[in-house]
Amino acid sequence: MTASVVLGVSALVALAAAAALGVAGVALRLARADASLEASTGSGSTSVGAGGNLLADLPYRLLQLGLVLLLASLAVTAAITGHAPWTNLAETALTFAAALLAGYLLVARSAPIHGLAAPAALLAGLLVGYGLALPNEALPLVPALQQPVLLTVHVGAAIASYGAGGVAFLAALSEIAQRWSGDRIALLPTAAVSRRAAGVAVIVAFPLLTAAIALGSVWANLAWRSYWNNDPKELAAAATWLVYAAELHLAGRRDRWGAAAPWLLVLGFAGVLFTWLGAGLLFIGQHGYATG
Repeated sequence: MTASVVLGVSALVALAAAAALGVAGVALRLARADASLEASTGSGSTSVGAGGNLLADLPYRLLQLGLVLLLASLAVTAAITGHAPWTNLAETALTFAAALLAGYLLVARSAPIHGLAAPAALLAGLLVGYGLALPNEALPLVPALQQPVLLTVHVGAAIASYGAGGVAFLAALSEIAQRWSGDRIALLPTAAVSRRAAGVAVIVAFPLLTAAIALGSVWANLAWRSYWNNDPKELAAAATWLVYAAELHLAGRRDRWGAAAPWLLVLGFAGVLFTWLGAGLLFIGQHGYATG
């Protein structure tokens, strides 16, 4: 195996461990709840140790380790190929995972969302596993990709927006779950914190996606002599942009329309996945090289 693959596999192991520890933390919390119930009825006593705090912090630390390993893997790929490491589906899957992890860690600096570390590790781990399962040979770039600057900034902005959209998706699911339970799920951020975290993530994702679409139109004109070609990936990106624009419009409202905001983030991330993966695999278009 090459160094980049070894680093990618190591990142996958770290992320799998983070997700598994998150599950262990849920099991421990449930066991403590049962023990507390028994103690309150006089049938037993509780014993609270440091294990819960350790299980709560370890997924976050392993997520950080996974990001470092992924960045190292991408750096090795870039050094070998001589260009940005996101020219095929395997490379973009690993970059998507790295963007998701980086986005999560950035949002976590402004909102207490450590409870989403394990779900973020799980989602990123699925992306890494998918990327590692795909063939990833260092082949010459097709003519449409032979624009080093646009390859770096256009695709880089698009994948960064995907990662931020993934963070918004996880925060939205947390808000939906907490509003349904009345903020009784102790392992997740509260509904208010989840809404704030999702808002930060969308504010990052939306301008990045806007820039990616604008830069893509410039690149399309250089490669295909037209700024817009109704390509499946172009249409999917535009539809996703509209979903995020609608969410930004509704997020600040306090009526029933505002309550729809997290569901729009779920829909928006479905659009992200379709733009990245589905549009190229299910339809014939000018971006077919991206899934080759």
